[in-house]
Parts: sequence; C-alpha cells; structure tokens
Amino acid sequence: MKAVICGEPLEGKQQQAQPSHLAQYSSESRDKCERCSKPKYLWRAEYDAYLKANYFGGLNRRFQVLNQMIRLTGMPRWHIKRQAARLGLTLHMDRRPWTASEMNLLEKLVGRVSSATIAKRLHRPESSVVNKLKRMGASRRVRNGYTMCDLGLCLGEDHHKITQWIKNGWLRDRLQGTRRHDGNGNDIHRFRERDILAFIRSHPQELNLGKVDQTWFLDLVLLRGREVSAAKLPRKCDTAEDDAAT
Repeated sequence: MKAVICGEPLEGKQQQAQPSHLAQYSSESRDKCERCSKPKYLWRAEYDAYLKANYFGGLNRRFQVLNQMIRLTGMPRWHIKRQAARLGLTLHMDRRPWTASEMNLLEKLVGRVSSATIAKRLHRPESSVVNKLKRMGASRRVRNGYTMCDLGLCLGEDHHKITQWIKNGWLRDRLQGTRRHDGNGNDIHRFRERDILAFIRSHPQELNLGKVDQTWFLDLVLLRGREVSAAKLPRKCDTAEDDAAT
C-alpha cells in the first residue's frame, strides 16, 4: 500500500522534488532578489532639508556636517556625499585661466573689500580668489574698513540684524559721507576691524559660528584687529632665491 499526499503517490512526489543543492541555490537567489528590491539606505526628505541648510562653506565645515549626518542616520559617508552631489551642493573647482581684466579688477579690490565680495564681482568661487591671492603673495585683509555688505558676508548675517546691533550701541560704525537715496540704504557704513573685534568680545552670543567665514574669523581673532603692514609681509620663496642667485 502506497502513501498518498495531495492525491499523488509519495514516490512520485519524491521524484518530482528538486535536488538539495538546487533547492538551496533557488532559496539564495530568492533572498538576493528580495534584498535588491528593498533599498539598503532609506533617505528621507528631512535629510535633504538638513543638507541644504548646513552643507556649505569650507571643507572643515562640510566635514563637521557629514560627521553629524553619520551620527544621526548611521549611513556611510560616501552615500551622504552622493546625495549632496545630487542636490548640487558639492564644491566645484574653477579651472578657468585668469584674464587681464580679471587681474586688473582683483588688484583694485584686494585690501578694500573681502575675498567673498571679490569672488562675487568676478563671478568666481571664493576658493579660486583665495588661491590666486596666495600665489600672488597678497594679503586678503581689508584695510579701508568693511561695508555693510562685506560684514554681512563675513558674519553670515543680513543687514537688518547688523543695523539692529548699531542701534543698540553694540557695534560702532563710520559713515562714508556719500549721498544716496533711501532705496540704496542712504550713506555707506564702514566698520573698522577693531570695532568688529570689540563687538565680538562684548556680545559673542549674537554670533552664529556656523555661518561666519572661518578663515576671516580666525585671521581677525588671531591678529586681534591689527592691520599688517606691507613691509612686514613675508617675502615669496622664489623671489628670495632669485636675489641669492644674482
């Protein structure tokens, strides 16, 4: 007497069954397909909002933002950087050669306005301007005082907040004496580095260190508002070597 399961003899059922290694292979393939169908990392909309709000500035700041994202999400660094590239937030190197007109404008503006303002006027990244000034051996420090726009770019704040600091008596400014209508903000404000440094010391809680230009801030704090004269600037290595050769 033969046992019957589901209307079929047991012997026939065993003959139709697949070998053990084939059954194991099919189960592994099925598991692999299920893993491929499910996303490995679940990216949320709030992650995009966080990157758009914080992923900017220099390499040091971007490195800190990436570390914070890794701690919050548990995702690898490469995946977060790929999502930032998808949003168009990555740094792009400008390899365009400098023209004569750009060099003339750079020489006119250096020492008068910040490197961020120069980059905006030249339609270049700020890193391109900074690297060019380093190769020239020129200082980026502003010697004639900061305008309202320059100070806003350095501190990462708008002119409304800076104006409120002036009204509160926290930040001293000087007026340039120009005649402009109300739509252009009336007279031009000028801020000396010593006055900016005094404001930072007296009211540090007003600053958002995540918004300030870190290179500018470190230069200002380390030099404590003192301007560096051209005679004290270090000479370029290639110039010293040429003098020694002659």
